[in-house]
Amino acid sequence: MGSARRSGAFRALALAAALTFTLSACGPSESDGPAQNEDGLTTVRVGLAEPTFNTALINLVIDEDIDANHGLDMQPTRSGAGSTNQIAALRAGEYDFAGVGTATAADAVAEGAGLVIVAGTGGLINNIVLNADVAKGLDVAPDDPVEERIKALRGLTIATSPPRSSSNLTLRHLVQQHGLDPDKDLNIVPVTDTSSIVAGIRQGKFDGSFFGVGVADANIADGSGTLWISLPRGDIEEFNELIGVCIVSTREFVDNNPEIVEAFHAALAEAQEFVASDPEAAGKALHENSFANLDADVFATAWEQAQTGYPEGVLFTRENWETYLELFGDASDKDLESIVYEDFVAEPARGES
Repeated sequence: MGSARRSGAFRALALAAALTFTLSACGPSESDGPAQNEDGLTTVRVGLAEPTFNTALINLVIDEDIDANHGLDMQPTRSGAGSTNQIAALRAGEYDFAGVGTATAADAVAEGAGLVIVAGTGGLINNIVLNADVAKGLDVAPDDPVEERIKALRGLTIATSPPRSSSNLTLRHLVQQHGLDPDKDLNIVPVTDTSSIVAGIRQGKFDGSFFGVGVADANIADGSGTLWISLPRGDIEEFNELIGVCIVSTREFVDNNPEIVEAFHAALAEAQEFVASDPEAAGKALHENSFANLDADVFATAWEQAQTGYPEGVLFTRENWETYLELFGDASDKDLESIVYEDFVAEPARGES
């Protein structure tokens, strides 16, 4: 890491000491709060999906030891579990924090779950990739106006994540806004195992996909796929203020550990600043660690799109929440309007003075 990022390390002992004091003040038992490791850092458990570009910031924090700069030792558990399962594990006490989709978090809170967003870690870092032969057979080109590209999806089979997920909701909204009925004009196929997407596009099982950047970029790299629409590069302006991925914790944890939550948010903010100031170095760090098994060409294609998709300061502002409600509130069968922003979003993530 460069000297600017290393400078946070000088704060580590002070932050760790402050966290130790806070934890000890809660009571004599270690069960009252996260423990300290042998270096005096506060250990926190983080539930994550397998590395994707939607969760690149938290992976960068761990890969580059940015957590130690803020007195923390983040211990990740990476699995193929979706947001619903991550939230269930968080509420069961298996994690202190979890990376999830905003849609799943909002629905859970509307149903009474005591969840709090502690960081907004990604806009909608999704793209539509079409089977190359399918794309060539359309009367529209990949550089034609977005409206024409979306209307050209009529009749196609598009794989995406399960119903009520951020990706599924976004795809439906996207086509509806351009005159298509997602239930009649497209065949939207929910897929939980993203590893099947690349083969599905190659073999023609799917005409295309709408997933986080990095999933079907392997098809782009080997020529079997064509990048049709990319949200992080700004193809759809109305999604620019939408946060689709976040880190959540429980209300109990946030209330009992405000210093830890603040340090956690600060570590993610440092990672976002790293990406913004030196995307080449940040990408290199990610490719060498979290994405070491990803082909270099695939990574380069995905990172070029994804690097602009991370919200400044990893905030989840009131405007971000209002944008979410405006786009997806009516589509939900939950009373999202009943959610109080100040209860739903931890203070460090609000960006309010």
